[in-house]
Amino acid sequence: MRIVKLGISIAYFAVKSAWRWIQRSRSGTGVVLYYHSVPRQYAERFAQQMNLVAARAKAIPLDAIECLPDGTHSVAITFDDGLVSFAERAVPALERYNIPATVFAVADALGTTPPWGEHYYAPEERVMSEEQLLTLPASISVGSHTLSHPHLLEASEQAADLEIRGSRRKLEALLQRPVVTFSFPHGEFNDAVVSLCRDAGYERAFTTTPELLCDGQLKFVVGRVAADPWDWPLEFRLKILGAYCWQPYLQSLKRRVQRIFLRQSESGSGPLHQGETPLNVQSTHIPRNS
Repeated sequence: MRIVKLGISIAYFAVKSAWRWIQRSRSGTGVVLYYHSVPRQYAERFAQQMNLVAARAKAIPLDAIECLPDGTHSVAITFDDGLVSFAERAVPALERYNIPATVFAVADALGTTPPWGEHYYAPEERVMSEEQLLTLPASISVGSHTLSHPHLLEASEQAADLEIRGSRRKLEALLQRPVVTFSFPHGEFNDAVVSLCRDAGYERAFTTTPELLCDGQLKFVVGRVAADPWDWPLEFRLKILGAYCWQPYLQSLKRRVQRIFLRQSESGSGPLHQGETPLNVQSTHIPRNS
């Protein structure tokens, strides 16, 4: 499956590049990458990836995606969960190549073993302590990843609001500076959750749906491209170029096919009217534990 995705990404990138050339487009583009952990055995691989980012793209802080300079391709780095491996192995590489980053912290889990990543993280992985969070360099900004990393779509509105609003308050009290970005745990969100994020005062929310950013087209909810330190070199190079952003189109095609089959199966109960949605499709994308 990984090889299949690689092949599709190469084809998508070729078509996308040709179309931009035909249009003579000079508008700025960019991607936001999201990581989780940097296991000890992959520390050097991660450093090599950051070297490639510094050499092949414009590394920018997360708040700079608002305005992407013409004729450039930018990359912003984010890490979900705020793990110790981020502080110990990712931050030194980021500083070495002068790359800013954002870490999304789980406010009530600081200093604990992350229960949500038992099948994804190394057994020794832990969440950063308050002290480690406070001593991050100035090039690292902190965003919110809720209080406890729950499944927000399974929570009541009151519980979800507490997770979203409470995590911002707790992190701001600890850091003594504004926390204005939010990352959806497990990549799960819907319109109600997005509204809670807006009401809580966040300026931007980030999901796990890969998206190629274009200057002047930014929305409140921004997609990110999944990255891991163990990505193949070609795989990672394509990710930073936005070649993996074809996946939402495939999801949209899948939903359309589902609607067609649903219409056929319900043909005896009358046609659907324009604008009706036959499936309860949530705005989510969950390629891995997030």
